[in-house]
Amino acid sequence: MRVRRVVVPVLGLLAALTPLSTMGPLSADVAAAATGGQQVGLAPQISPPAALSTSGDFATDSFSNPWDFSDNDDVIPVAGVGTNGDAITDDTGAGILTVATHNAAEIRLLFNWPGVLPWGHDGWAHPIDSSAYTQATFSIHADAALNMLVRWTNTDGQTGAVPFTVSGAAGFQTFHFDLADPATYPPGFDGRWVGQVVNFQIFRGNAAGGGNPAVNVQLDWVRLHRADAPQSPPAGVPVSHVLTPNAEGGADYATEQLGNPWDFAGLEDVAGSHDVTNLSTASGHLTGTAIHNDPWIGVPLGPPLQTDRYHRLTVDACYAGGFGLSGSAGGGMIGRMSWQVAGSTDAAVTQDFVVFPGCHRMTIDMITSPASAVNDEASPLVTGWRGMQPSSLRFDLEEDPGQRAFTLNGIRLADDAELSSTYPITFSNDAVSSPGALAVRTTADVYVSTNRNSFDGTLIKSGLTIGAGTNTFVWDGTDAAGTPMPNATYWVYVVQRNASGVGVGYSSGPVRVEKPVPPTPSYYVPLSPSRLLDTRDGEGGNVYPLATGVSTQLQVTGVGGVPYAGVTAVVMNVTVTNTTSAGFLTAWPSGDARPLVSNLNFVPGQTVPNLVTVKVGANGRVDLFNSSGSTDVIADVAGYYTSIPPGSGGRFTALTPARLLDTRDGTGTAGVIAAIGAQASIDLGVLGVGGVPSAGVTGVALNVTATGPTGTGFLTVWPSGEPRPLASTHNFVPGLTVANLVLAKVGSNGKVSIFNSSGSTDVVADVIGYFSASGGAFVPLSPQRLVDSRVGLGTPQAPLQLGESRTMGVAGGVPVPTKATAVVVNVTSVDSTQPSFITVWPTGSKQPLASTLNPRPGVPVPNQAYLRLGTNGSLDVFNSNGSTEVIIDVFGYVM
Repeated sequence: MRVRRVVVPVLGLLAALTPLSTMGPLSADVAAAATGGQQVGLAPQISPPAALSTSGDFATDSFSNPWDFSDNDDVIPVAGVGTNGDAITDDTGAGILTVATHNAAEIRLLFNWPGVLPWGHDGWAHPIDSSAYTQATFSIHADAALNMLVRWTNTDGQTGAVPFTVSGAAGFQTFHFDLADPATYPPGFDGRWVGQVVNFQIFRGNAAGGGNPAVNVQLDWVRLHRADAPQSPPAGVPVSHVLTPNAEGGADYATEQLGNPWDFAGLEDVAGSHDVTNLSTASGHLTGTAIHNDPWIGVPLGPPLQTDRYHRLTVDACYAGGFGLSGSAGGGMIGRMSWQVAGSTDAAVTQDFVVFPGCHRMTIDMITSPASAVNDEASPLVTGWRGMQPSSLRFDLEEDPGQRAFTLNGIRLADDAELSSTYPITFSNDAVSSPGALAVRTTADVYVSTNRNSFDGTLIKSGLTIGAGTNTFVWDGTDAAGTPMPNATYWVYVVQRNASGVGVGYSSGPVRVEKPVPPTPSYYVPLSPSRLLDTRDGEGGNVYPLATGVSTQLQVTGVGGVPYAGVTAVVMNVTVTNTTSAGFLTAWPSGDARPLVSNLNFVPGQTVPNLVTVKVGANGRVDLFNSSGSTDVIADVAGYYTSIPPGSGGRFTALTPARLLDTRDGTGTAGVIAAIGAQASIDLGVLGVGGVPSAGVTGVALNVTATGPTGTGFLTVWPSGEPRPLASTHNFVPGLTVANLVLAKVGSNGKVSIFNSSGSTDVVADVIGYFSASGGAFVPLSPQRLVDSRVGLGTPQAPLQLGESRTMGVAGGVPVPTKATAVVVNVTSVDSTQPSFITVWPTGSKQPLASTLNPRPGVPVPNQAYLRLGTNGSLDVFNSNGSTEVIIDVFGYVM
């Protein structure tokens, strides 16, 4: 039985959370330490400018639904939910909310349940922008004179209030307050109308005549509005409501992967149950009675559930009885999801989400910020939702220790909505209640934005004439002028206009434009390294190591300095650590089939970095797959390729490798022979040497090797003159020689800096190319294996022996064409018998004094290389010692 937890609704909120501690670049003694039970990240505010919203009203702008009490969403008519225990009636026919109040009664227009997963009109999901909405105006009636408050709480936990008195006379009274005016605040309420407000209510104080009589309070309408907006509800102004895309998303896991949605039309949708009785699907939905405090319904799983993709949870359920959160019979109205991860006997449990009597459709994003906030503090296993693979999944109905009848209408786990060719954007004007009520001509302009809840979007359609009911615009992924929009995740807003004014509605969920991307000539933009992913601490949304056969989708556009638009490939330093078995990691474009290639190879307990140049999927992501065991994964972005030529050029010129630095003999250090000490760095000049021009260079490709380290630590390479980033380039242990390719942005002084974290280590750097306005354009490819000496692919089926050089054909067909001048490959040594080094260089050129990677017995060693092609599009490969198998995987070419 799970640990029971009671959620108590309070007006005050937790203060802003302390973020997870920042973990530095990798070292061998770093371990994961995730804890659940944190407050999920606050949703962005929505506050359109006055030019887009005549109404200027928070509820209209945020929910496309003014507080006019014409439906049950304005204030949920459940005692204990819409109010704090008194009877409540939402007379939707008359548009009047009636509450039978006692002293301290709350009428909750925007509620907040601290420490839970928010859904619906929870203020944590829809915070009020106090700088925009400063005025409160409402129409109220009470059957007797009452002292009352407009009361609120902001995210700092501060409670503020403005007092007023209802006369109790016949008819409704209208009150208006400037909430930002401290002169209206009573003693004892020092909370100002500032920041993000997450709880907003009408509060009853004492009855004017004393005592605690039951008094009916009625609300006709409530407006929380801008100072320049009308105080009374404006007539005829459009109430723009975007219906799709929405928070429920698009493709559903059960429908798409199982061919059968979890709609509970039959018992085949039930994979197990507990503490329930009288289960039946005779009504077309699952009905039953929960009989103890741990009732749950399991759902069937089939093909592996890709949690990175399917994360939008919608539960459609009905509950009988009243509302309560106590641990006694009639309470426990909190639901949860729980799952087991393959290979673990422990269960992961989500934070509570409050469930209400009656029928409700609850939508929750399982991908939270921080990642571990999806998990309850009592969860035996903290996994987050991304990058793990559930072996079972269940919905915990509630925690009422008594009996409670329920109906489960459906459960969806959905992806974001997706546009691969077209997508229907649907919307309505909710000011129009019936077809005959459309009295004036209303037009609509449709916009999309990559910045959620902002109004800086791109116009994709203008001047649509709106009819009553649902309107549809089929978007083909172009702007209003017909120009294709870049692949990205877009939020939709619709601006509607008529003679009475203008209204805007914002989508509650996004749509991803995912049009296929052909091989595209691209140009490199170097960045100062930035961390995109760290499964040890939740950076990037993953807080659980990748298990055997599990992949995760890493968002790489729109983060870390990488733009949304025009990005074709990214360059990342990817590292595995805390490995539990021998295996490999594969990176490839998200949406493509996983290729038979590897980017990193590892053994238990090893920390291995490697540079990865990988084509970006149509969804702006790359996938990372772990073949075996469990491993933490870290990814630091170093740059990106774009189809839009940058001002700096970004073209690549491959060189025959040349040595720029060797601290063992003073090369590159003005003759100073000395290893780099702990917490020390050196600056390396990279212009005008080794074939690199003295000007016009934005980045260099360096093969950097740490050799003879005395401690356990890491190297970081970054542009000289800029702050050292929280990123690592190499990770090493004493005595280990480690090589890694670095695409380094060149500092303004023409140098790159190299930092050593611990002990001392010699460092060698060989330049293999540079980026400038001249040279070739890079064409990213879906990864493919070209050479494997173990099976005779692209070379004889035999390992390279001591001192052997072998020519290997690379270009001349598919996927690398004859016109290619250079390739981006991953070179891996396998089954090596002795410590060695491998050099790869253009066929027909003299073998350089440089190494590409350093094989070791019993350990596969990978390294990425940007290599100029030689005669007939070939490369020569030399092995210095022992014997070793060689594998070459291609990720793109230069032409």
